[in-house]
Amino acid sequence: MDDGDIPDDDLDWDPNCNQIPQVYSWTCSSCSLEWVKRAIGLVAPQDIYASRYDTVYEIGYPENINPAVGLTNADGRALRAVLDSYGVPTSQAWLDFDTVYALAQETTGMMSGGAWYHWVALRGISGDALWLSNSAPGYKGIWDILTREDFARLGPFSVVLLE
Repeated sequence: MDDGDIPDDDLDWDPNCNQIPQVYSWTCSSCSLEWVKRAIGLVAPQDIYASRYDTVYEIGYPENINPAVGLTNADGRALRAVLDSYGVPTSQAWLDFDTVYALAQETTGMMSGGAWYHWVALRGISGDALWLSNSAPGYKGIWDILTREDFARLGPFSVVLLE
């Protein structure tokens, strides 16, 4: 992680928080960020689609997210800026599977694979795989589980973690 920090042991999130499929192909990052906001209790929307709309504008439409490319910066800095505006500290790094697996047992966050070109949120682990909150279930063969092999096939991965 960029500051050498480790996640806060007191961070709580609901890994079973509902993830509804995305409506637009370019909104995976906003869906992942909106899921994190709900999972940690920052927002409790009655209308998830309205909350996603708000999240797109928090990220910065059309400068930081738009229909042409989705999230305009692959490292997730615009996602971090939104969480920072709520006072939620984050870190970002390009991480290997073993590091993400270890951290996913302690914290939540979001990640995107360079060959996947898709953002998902981290629910935790499932066996020897990563358990995801995926707003595009089935995209490139991934539903809610990301194995080591899938990670290698779809990476490298930029990972934004809550601290």
